[in-house]
Amino acid sequence: MHRIALLLFTCMLLSAGCLTASESGVEAGVVLITPAAGIPIFDGQATYFGIIGNETPEIQANYSMGFVAIASGNATPPHRLIGTAELVYVLGGTAEIHCDNETVTAREGETVLLPEGVLQSIASAGDADLHYITVSQPAYTPEIEISGDELDAVNVKTDCAPFVVADPRKGIEWSANDTIIYTLANPVLMSDLALPINYSLAYGEIQPGGYLDYDGINGSSDLIYVIEGELSVTTLDGRALLVPAGSAAYVPPGLVKESRNTADSVTKLLSFVDPAWTPEKTALWG
Repeated sequence: MHRIALLLFTCMLLSAGCLTASESGVEAGVVLITPAAGIPIFDGQATYFGIIGNETPEIQANYSMGFVAIASGNATPPHRLIGTAELVYVLGGTAEIHCDNETVTAREGETVLLPEGVLQSIASAGDADLHYITVSQPAYTPEIEISGDELDAVNVKTDCAPFVVADPRKGIEWSANDTIIYTLANPVLMSDLALPINYSLAYGEIQPGGYLDYDGINGSSDLIYVIEGELSVTTLDGRALLVPAGSAAYVPPGLVKESRNTADSVTKLLSFVDPAWTPEKTALWG
């Protein structure tokens, strides 16, 4: 029973994050990724650091991902993303998110999923700057973004409520080996919610010395983003990749690996599995 529990949560943790190209290709195994150089967006109201997208042509993902920073008091102007659902995970600060006729206030650790096409705006409402991870699926391209005078020229009618996870610990819980994982969004395991995404998202905490045993995810990639602490990802051939806070690791589908907290404090992670994780996809090793 213990091993089954480990199988279930192992995969939920091991994918998350923030990516940019590394010297080693995907064929070599796990890829270490650090955020790309920031570029101003929305007339300087925000700064975007590319993670997955044009910055990582070697990674074949069904979504795009970035890190966004908005100074206190600034906001993105009203805009629509046609045909794309956007997920926001708040890393720090306070986000005031307008979604059609509803406004959501999200703080550190909270997740908001905005349905495709909604009229949206994100403001940094607190005293501190707002930092968040953004994921768009299908992948973002400039052509899908409608703003300014174009809003009046496009006939789009939406009135959709955002999907909100205010407390990660209210998600589906898995635990073992001093590790605890919470599933935040999974279109398969949470089919009753009709989530408009094909990947899954989990939040995890690994105590010092804790680990996820060797496993692989058949047919799905892992994206591991380290929020706090430090993670070592080791493959069967003994190669170890150290992932510090603010960086990420991309693990190709089916690659067997172990993940271990090498910090003296709790390591906190985000995990994206694409396509969405299910228990039968995980193969334990040994």
